[in-house]
Amino acid sequence: MRATPFALAFSEIEPRFPAIAEALQQDGAAVADRDRFALLEPVGRLLKEIVPEGAGADALEVHVLLLHHAYQFWAAEQPVYQISDETLRRAAVEKRITTELPHPAQYLQLPELRVWGAPNEGSPPEPLDGMFVTEAATGGGAIDVLAIFGMRPDRPGFSAVGLEGHADPDDPEAGEIEIAAARDDGSAPFAPKLAGGTAAGLYSVANAGELLLLTCRLLTLLDSG
Repeated sequence: MRATPFALAFSEIEPRFPAIAEALQQDGAAVADRDRFALLEPVGRLLKEIVPEGAGADALEVHVLLLHHAYQFWAAEQPVYQISDETLRRAAVEKRITTELPHPAQYLQLPELRVWGAPNEGSPPEPLDGMFVTEAATGGGAIDVLAIFGMRPDRPGFSAVGLEGHADPDDPEAGEIEIAAARDDGSAPFAPKLAGGTAAGLYSVANAGELLLLTCRLLTLLDSG
């Protein structure tokens, strides 16, 4: 098994998580409630240590997102699902999607260098290592996804993209997933080349909706065994 982003970025602060668990219990807050999570005293203390001095509100929000996913993964006892090439190929054509999770939080680790995409508009494509998937605080079949790009031997860090999705593509509130079925140019949602013809492993993802759709398809396959 490859190293997970949790091991790469959070192993050193993992001993601080039991204090957060105790604070959550005392507060009576749901683990998935990111706003309540951010207000906990041990979380605030930890954020002061890990957020760069002088960083703005956007940087703080990003660190809260990362820390919240990392904590939920830890609290769920760090389940990692290694997605095989065959499962990934099936997910590219799978019609059914679900947000029913085997655990409250898990990491779906994709085959190495098989899926590529640009984490930020205008940035060069990076390999997608996998996704942290958790139950959304809103419930109702929603999930939160933290996609991890850039995990490769020659790069010590990674890029992360936070997404929120819904299981029902017919729901008007689920716009991101609706547009994942086709790209604006009419090309396949999981094409073997990125825009411009750059070779990109087996698949490429061009927008947040495609990432959400891929995640929901993979969850369907996990649920069916």
